[in-house]
Amino acid sequence: MATTYKQGCIDVIQLDEKLTIQELPQVRALLDSAIHERLPQLVADLRRVRVIDSAGLELLFDAQQTCLQRGGSIRLASAGVLMQEVLRITGLNQEFSQYPDVVAAAGAFAV
Repeated sequence: MATTYKQGCIDVIQLDEKLTIQELPQVRALLDSAIHERLPQLVADLRRVRVIDSAGLELLFDAQQTCLQRGGSIRLASAGVLMQEVLRITGLNQEFSQYPDVVAAAGAFAV
């Protein structure tokens, strides 16, 4: 199950092993809550993600577009080799800033 927590004043969404169509309602609710509360500065912690489908990729992309429209963004943290490859193949690596861990991703908002 995906969860949220704070890293300083940044919202972190820690995703579970799967980001597929089955997990979308719960993850979408967490993202929507964080995006619409204030300036959306989010980190998606991908450390545990092992499986992602097109619905999961679309959810991340749509959430990023909403954040950008509201003056914020989503930063990706701790993406494994397979996840990095999926992002590269789909071109989504160009849509997100990626960081080695949550602390680095959250800290990048301060720059």
